[in-house]
Amino acid sequence: MRLKCVSKHWCSLISSRCFTNLFLETRQQRRLFMHLVNKENHSEFALLSSSSSPNHPDSDKRAVVSVLKRDLNILGMMGGEFVSALHGLLCVRVQGRLLICNLTTKQLVELPTIRWRLVLPEPNDNNVWDYFCHDPVHDEYKALNIVWEESKSGEGKVVRSEHHVLVLGPGVSWRRIQSSSGSSIPPHRPCSQGISINCVLYYGACIDNNTSVVMSFDLRSEEFTLIKLPLDVMTSNTPNLMNYGGKIAVYEYSESHLATNGTVDLWTLEDGGKSIWSNKMSLVLPVSQMSFASHNHLKMQSTTRSGEVRLGKATIVFNQHVFFVTYDFERNKITSRFKLKPLYASIGTCLRTNFWDDTESIMYLET
Repeated sequence: MRLKCVSKHWCSLISSRCFTNLFLETRQQRRLFMHLVNKENHSEFALLSSSSSPNHPDSDKRAVVSVLKRDLNILGMMGGEFVSALHGLLCVRVQGRLLICNLTTKQLVELPTIRWRLVLPEPNDNNVWDYFCHDPVHDEYKALNIVWEESKSGEGKVVRSEHHVLVLGPGVSWRRIQSSSGSSIPPHRPCSQGISINCVLYYGACIDNNTSVVMSFDLRSEEFTLIKLPLDVMTSNTPNLMNYGGKIAVYEYSESHLATNGTVDLWTLEDGGKSIWSNKMSLVLPVSQMSFASHNHLKMQSTTRSGEVRLGKATIVFNQHVFFVTYDFERNKITSRFKLKPLYASIGTCLRTNFWDDTESIMYLET
């Protein structure tokens, strides 16, 4: 009986949020991760990691390359669309189910299903979008679910949307979001992954008539705000978002010309409530330092760190090594280089890729 009491006490202590946060603070080594999924068949996927941490941002070891070659096999994970990854946790959507996985302990949990009020045709992932975020003030992990439908009217397409939130913890359940300010939530269709800055989630979205905007979601008050794009940004394109100087920023570039001139146009948000943006800044990438860039279409993906983007070829060939770099716009330097081992042919070539670097976590997932 004494052993049972001690065992129960240690189990409670180790699974506590306080112990988990202490582990995160003391565990400084970071590893690179990569999630690849076939756009046409989400059951064909790969989850890879490096065996060592990426180059330190302050180093200038251009010869050092981190290799993504370790296959992570998670029992019960059968592919799926990437949602988000943070603090050692990975969130994916698989055939209408939302899964969260601890990449260190390999624990996998499925969140409850949602009963939407919107009457939809056959349920599928084409009109559902999820976000997974962390509120550092209350130390809460939140999942945001948005479902929408589009209909034609005399003036074009009209969007209707419904919004639910879930706080990760024992006895979790989805809660329909209703604005506390009295104003209705702007109907919208999400079209990009999110970036969290100072307890606010930002993501690209489309409203009526396929007009692109930026949406913000306050993780504490759970209020949505619609932010219009800068006047000189094309509102017919999905906005590219990044963290720049601690502010959300929109950037534009041409995949076909980026390897030639390296030019990226960028605007930072100065006042979200009034949709006030900075004047356009034109930044130039050092493409001459990227051996894979010559005569190739390049693709950029923002990261969670301020000013950082990852660049690589827009097309991945399954039987060849693929090289990527992390570039810091704010310091104007390449901070890390890494390569992907040749992929096996069965995963296909029409791939969607997501990168992140993270620490290990021992957090126990309670639902």
